[in-house]
Amino acid sequence: MKSRIKMLENLPYKKYILHNANNQPLSPQILESYANFIILEHPKINSTTIRYLYSFFYTFYLLFTLNPKLIVVHWASRLYQNIPLSLWGRRVIVHTMGGDIDTKQDYWGKKKFFVDRLLGAARVISVKSVFMQEMLQGHNSGLKDKIVILSWGVEERFYQSITGVYKKAMQQKLFGRNFDFLFFSIRAFKPFYRQREIVESFVKYFGGQSNIALLLSNFGKDNEYFKEVSSSFTPNIFIHNIPHSQMHNYLFAVDCVISYSKSDGISQSLMEAVCAKRWVIANKLPNHSRLLKHKENAYLLEDITELPEAFEDIQRSILKPYYDKSLDSKVQKRLYLSVLKGYFNVT
Repeated sequence: MKSRIKMLENLPYKKYILHNANNQPLSPQILESYANFIILEHPKINSTTIRYLYSFFYTFYLLFTLNPKLIVVHWASRLYQNIPLSLWGRRVIVHTMGGDIDTKQDYWGKKKFFVDRLLGAARVISVKSVFMQEMLQGHNSGLKDKIVILSWGVEERFYQSITGVYKKAMQQKLFGRNFDFLFFSIRAFKPFYRQREIVESFVKYFGGQSNIALLLSNFGKDNEYFKEVSSSFTPNIFIHNIPHSQMHNYLFAVDCVISYSKSDGISQSLMEAVCAKRWVIANKLPNHSRLLKHKENAYLLEDITELPEAFEDIQRSILKPYYDKSLDSKVQKRLYLSVLKGYFNVT
């Protein structure tokens, strides 16, 4: 998110960031990194209902008093906030993610109502891929002429070429030991990403092998689900709290990234894994085919029961790195700024 916001830091305007109403204050380090922006934060309000109402009126107040030339909305799933934002729709560009518009996730009911209201009013909608563009047009063909494709690319820190010695040193730093092979199930610890099946398959295949390990992230952890799944952990399974600022170091320490989701737009974590030249094991989804090439830089599964075959194949195969301009953040920044100039006369 930060890298996307900072694409705008050199625009010659007063630039405000309204932080999410999630009761999570920004750290001094994050505030310092946005030196060219004015940060506005919501107060801490324990009641979810009151917090959302406050956000609704505060957003309306800011729009009315600041009268912005451009309104950039990251993620369309903002519920009540979308009402005032939609009233200024001609000045709005909305950057949508898969979870905003995917019916296999939570695009229905109240969320669908508010998302549709904002997308219908916005002047421009960005999506990360042709697949997401087609998904969105399937919901509402009237949005066709306002959709642009912006993949955002990947930060340069993920492009570093590393040696085997560097990888081993990073493993020592992060885990206090080395491994012959280290898998990383990179997605949120939720049923949607089939973490139980990944753990069970790993335990069955590698449970007694201390030199081969599985790393899990506790990002977005479903606590009840984690409690159930963690009961089967073996000593060669680790779970770490991984801030995105350190994700490149973890990718450089592992050999293979695993991602199995019931549906997907195009995951930023998979884009980063490709740039870091890591193997990827993922399910065969339409949107993955652009970046993931079966048995070249990835093993694409028809079904999650094929994981053992993927584990075996990846360990004996030679990676063929892949590049696409959608991964280049500099290319994507130029495209983004040209969209803002063309639609909003912001330059």
